[in-house]
Amino acid sequence: MPGPGRSATGQAGLGASGLKLLLRSAPAVHPRGGLGLLPLALLSLAALGLGGCGQQQPRAKPVPVGTVRIQASNFRDLGDYISTLEAVEEVKLAAVTSGRIAERLVQEGDQVRQGQVLLRLRVRERTADLLEAQAKLSNSEAQVAEVRARLEKDKANYQRYQYLKGQGASSAQELDSYRSQFLSQQASLKASQDSVLAAKAALEAASSRLSDKIVSAPIPGQVSAIKVKLGDVIKEGDPFTSILRNDRLLTRIEIPASQLAKTRPGLPVFLQDPSSRRPLAEGRLSFVNPEVDASTQALLTKAEFANPSAALRSGLRVRTLVEFGQKQQLAVPFAAVSQSAGQSFVYVLGRAADLPADQRQGLGSLPANAPLAIKLPVRLGPLQNNCYPVLAGLQRGQRLISSNLLNLRNGTAVKPRPAKRSAPVCSPDR
Repeated sequence: MPGPGRSATGQAGLGASGLKLLLRSAPAVHPRGGLGLLPLALLSLAALGLGGCGQQQPRAKPVPVGTVRIQASNFRDLGDYISTLEAVEEVKLAAVTSGRIAERLVQEGDQVRQGQVLLRLRVRERTADLLEAQAKLSNSEAQVAEVRARLEKDKANYQRYQYLKGQGASSAQELDSYRSQFLSQQASLKASQDSVLAAKAALEAASSRLSDKIVSAPIPGQVSAIKVKLGDVIKEGDPFTSILRNDRLLTRIEIPASQLAKTRPGLPVFLQDPSSRRPLAEGRLSFVNPEVDASTQALLTKAEFANPSAALRSGLRVRTLVEFGQKQQLAVPFAAVSQSAGQSFVYVLGRAADLPADQRQGLGSLPANAPLAIKLPVRLGPLQNNCYPVLAGLQRGQRLISSNLLNLRNGTAVKPRPAKRSAPVCSPDR
C-alpha cells in the first residue's frame, strides 16, 4: 500500500535514476551477513516498477450488433377510446295491466319471432267481460233487424196511402197517421244502429283488456334474463325482461373536441379486446352529433358493427380505435428502444469523432473513425405493429442499432453485423 502523501503510481513507476539512488543508499553487503539479499530484493522491486511503466489498459472487444437504416413507414392517425357495446334493436318488456302469471311460455336465452306470446296472465274476469260485450252486440244487431223489418212495413203502408189519397180513396188524416208511424220507425232504426256501434266499441274494449293479459314479442330477437316466474303477480309497467338483437351492435364514442375537424361519418372504427388487443370487429362511424357537449367538451359519435356469429354481447366494454387518417413517418422497431426515467432512447451507429471532446478522452487511443454506439434521446408516438413513429430525435438514413442493447453504453465500441435481409423497419399493421 502507498504511504501517506504518496501515490501508487509514484511508488511503482521508478526510473533509471531512481534505481541508482536506491542502490547507493543500500547498506554494505557482507558475504555472510543476513542483509546480503536486500539489494537483490530491491533490484527485483525496481524491475517490477520499470516493467509497469510501459503497460496500458487492454482495450475491450467491440460488441457485435445488428443495424437497420431508419426510414419512413405508413402509420395510422388513431384515436384510442373505451366504449360499451349496445344492441341496435332492444326492447324492454312490461305488462300493460297487473295480474298473476298463468303461463310463462319462453326461457331465458330463447330466440323468439315477432308476435310470439311470452306470458299469459289470469284472464277469468276479462273473459266474462268479453262474453258480456259480445252478448250486448248480438242483442243490438237483432234489434236493428227487427226495427228494419217494421220500417219496411210502415214504409209500404205510407206509400200505399199516398197513392190512395191521390185517387181520393183515403183521407188526409189516415195518410198523416201512416206517415208519422214511418218516420218514427226511421228514428228507431237510427237509435238501434247507434246501439250496435256502442256495443262494438264495448266489445273492442273488452277484447283489448283481454289482450292486455297476453305479453307478446314486439320484435324478433333473443330473450334476456326474466325476472318473474309462474304464479308471480306482475304489476302494470314493471319491466320483467328485454328482447334484443345481437346480430348488429353499436357503440357510443366520446371524441374530444380537439379532433372535431377530423371527425366525420364513414371513418373506420376497430374494436379490440382491452387486455389482449385482439381484434374483435370492424365498422364505420354512422353518426356524428352536430354539437359538442358543453360539460365534457366531447363529441358524441356512434359506430355500428355486424355480429352475425353473436360472438360479441351488448354491454361488453371494448377498446375502440377511430382512424382519422394515415401518414408517413420515420419508424423504429420496438426492440431498438430503451426507457430510462420516462425518457425513450435509441442507439445509432456513429464514430468516435461524433462524441464530444470530454467523452472522447475516456476512449483512449481509439481511432476517430472507429464504429461506436451513440445513445440518443427520442420522442416517439404510440406503438403500432411493434414499431414507433418518430416525432423528434432521429433523421432518415441513420443506422439504428437493433440488437445487443443491454451490453451497450454511450461510446461503446461495436462491430456491425451484415444485414440478413433488406426488409423495411416496419410496415403498416393494416
